[in-house]
Amino acid sequence: MRIDTESFLCSPRGRVSAPALRLLALCAALLLTACTDPIVGAVDRGDTAAVEEMLAQGTSVNERNRAGDPLLSIAIRKGHMDLVRVLLDRDPDVDASGELGVSPLMFAASGGHYELTHELIMMGADVTARDSFDNTALIIMPAEDRVDIVSLLLERGADPNDRNRNGQTPLMVAAFLGHEGIARLLLDAGADVNAAARDGQTALMRAARQGHERVVEMLLASGADVTARTRDNETALDWARDKRHEGVVEILRRAGEAAARGG
Repeated sequence: MRIDTESFLCSPRGRVSAPALRLLALCAALLLTACTDPIVGAVDRGDTAAVEEMLAQGTSVNERNRAGDPLLSIAIRKGHMDLVRVLLDRDPDVDASGELGVSPLMFAASGGHYELTHELIMMGADVTARDSFDNTALIIMPAEDRVDIVSLLLERGADPNDRNRNGQTPLMVAAFLGHEGIARLLLDAGADVNAAARDGQTALMRAARQGHERVVEMLLASGADVTARTRDNETALDWARDKRHEGVVEILRRAGEAAARGG
């Protein structure tokens, strides 16, 4: 049987066909699997027994995958907490990170693992470490309003006014996510309510854009500038109107009127 390779690889418009893409993806997956260190594969799939056996035979606890991620980070990211315990008991490098610079502490904090975050800090993990985008664990915060984790990071030396490469601060992230508790905690810790990112965005603008009324009110009560503008000359009110967050629009409208009166 003869296969028309040109028809197989290319669509009528000269693009790579869907069957060819699937075949290429399969080949790539097989190649990556073949090149993966056995212990990396075992950690990735959560095979605790296999990992323990390989470690007992002398495999290093600090092995990494092809992207440079250490075993500890892989286990945390995958949620294999039993494996995390196995790895921690063998004293791994708690500050090891992959190509993107994300440390085990960043994975633990952003994943909402309080006890693990605390243990990593006790083992010497650097709370000020940055990834390749200059994010710290405080900036890569939990998806939930975990005041306990953020409080722990602040107590251990995290800076409430840290900035990443784009100039974003932890307060801006909390405002975007609608984390009232974390926002309050950051403000109490000295976060600059009017800090602006490189594009001019402020925490108030980000909260307004997402429609988080209570966070907007909190920021205004803490001195947020309702008249601040982005590089594109947009205000928090402009963003709230654009997204049709009527409650936020009314809050900002009243705040703007008060600011115009000087009150």
